[in-house]
Amino acid sequence: MASWLPTDLWFHSSIRKAYNKNSLDIVDDISEGVWNMEHEIKYLSPFHAIEIKQGGFKFYIFSIHSKDLLKIAYTSPRTKDRKRGVQRGLDKKRLEEIGKYYQSEDGPGILPNSIIVSLSKDAYFKDEKLHIPIRESGEAFVLDGQHRLFAFLPEYARGRSMNLAVSAFIDLEDEMKAYIFRTINMTQRKINPSLVYDLIPMLRKDWVTFEDLRAKTFLEYLNSTDTSPWYDGIDVLGGRERPITQASFITRLKTLFKKGNVFENREDNEFYEEAIQIDLLVEYFRAIKEVFPKAWNNKNYILCKNTGFATMLNLLKPVTDDLRQRRELTNDRGLAVTKEDFKPYFEKLRDFSFSSVEYGKLYLGEAGIRELTNLLRTKMFGRK
Repeated sequence: MASWLPTDLWFHSSIRKAYNKNSLDIVDDISEGVWNMEHEIKYLSPFHAIEIKQGGFKFYIFSIHSKDLLKIAYTSPRTKDRKRGVQRGLDKKRLEEIGKYYQSEDGPGILPNSIIVSLSKDAYFKDEKLHIPIRESGEAFVLDGQHRLFAFLPEYARGRSMNLAVSAFIDLEDEMKAYIFRTINMTQRKINPSLVYDLIPMLRKDWVTFEDLRAKTFLEYLNSTDTSPWYDGIDVLGGRERPITQASFITRLKTLFKKGNVFENREDNEFYEEAIQIDLLVEYFRAIKEVFPKAWNNKNYILCKNTGFATMLNLLKPVTDDLRQRRELTNDRGLAVTKEDFKPYFEKLRDFSFSSVEYGKLYLGEAGIRELTNLLRTKMFGRK
């Protein structure tokens, strides 16, 4: 415990009387000032802007070249300050379509609609000019117009660029960012609602809605994409044409979001974004399909039925945990593993037939799924 001398007490008392602050706070202020001097904020050349007031808020309309905005823009808190790699939560197909429009020789490439961004607290408006800090991939959070902006990346626009109309807020609270984003992207436009939860993570507080939307997005993609191992393999009409129903498929997918499972809702989870989650499921089940071609999507086998599907999803966590010990699973471009990384695990199960005749009545209900999971996990790893 520190011992105080009378002179110490006099010093701290004098500081408090003079500045109405604790002496330690004064030291912090000085330290912050020194830090700011050492890390002086650099700004882009000022932009002529118009100040608009609406609903108690201010925003600024100005023009900026697409190349300059691309340098400082980001689409998600998880991609902020990321100097390389793709911005998460963007639809590549849509980027390609817009990029082709930019490249078109048939007519002028025009974008009259403004892109909406939220700037940091260090941006400011003075004498009809907007001053914007230079922070690569970390200054302008894009609230609307993500695809229009990032379609100017070289791989999509092939060198085309132009001046853009932008509406910029300054230092918006997170709740207001979420409100604006949700209002624009979930009501005024048809955007994948599940994707919104990657771009504005705080919206996941409504967990039941998020979980339902994300699981339905998985089902729609896996069942309707011709490169998916589950293509046209899920019964979405309630009949008995296919091994598994839509309801069972969604119910099992939602288990992946439970605490401790692969898609647990933690922003430090490498499998946090929808794009990576879908890619992981596709590669994982491609491996299973190739190892068990006869049993795949065959009603005479339990592999693609509720019991088999639930068991395979139960094995996803131990498989990825084991694989992570040997290699990187994700990188700045997304998923870094393929079906070839998963296949060795399922090669160890080749002697298990998945026959409905042999196992259909042996592993029933949740207890049966747990028992089958333990059996196959032991075959894979030699332990329960």
